Amino acid sequence: MKGAIVFLVFFVLFTAITLQYATLPPGRELYKILKVPDTDYPVIGIPATNLVIALFNGIMYGIIVWVIFTILDHSRKGKKTKTAKKTEAKKFCINCGTEILDKSKYCSKCGAAQ
Repeated sequence: MKGAIVFLVFFVLFTAITLQYATLPPGRELYKILKVPDTDYPVIGIPATNLVIALFNGIMYGIIVWVIFTILDHSRKGKKTKTAKKTEAKKFCINCGTEILDKSKYCSKCGAAQ
């Protein structure tokens, strides 16, 4: 769900930026690949060619940011899982109650055998 929100935010952001700066790549290049003639016909008050270029950029940059976010999010979740496993491997001293590692034979605080 967070990935979809990230995509939408950057889609809208880069679409708006491209409407101001139509030379932002790769929108113009993708439009040229389609071999569609340029037109100034207004769609919601914006020339159709500029709108299509802006939408191409919004989609491309939205996908790029979404992929980066997803990779970082998965790597962050992997680190949390490893950390959680380390905290599960602890126990408490039978004498003083101090938290000790699961493999400890003696308490580091009071020295009692475990």
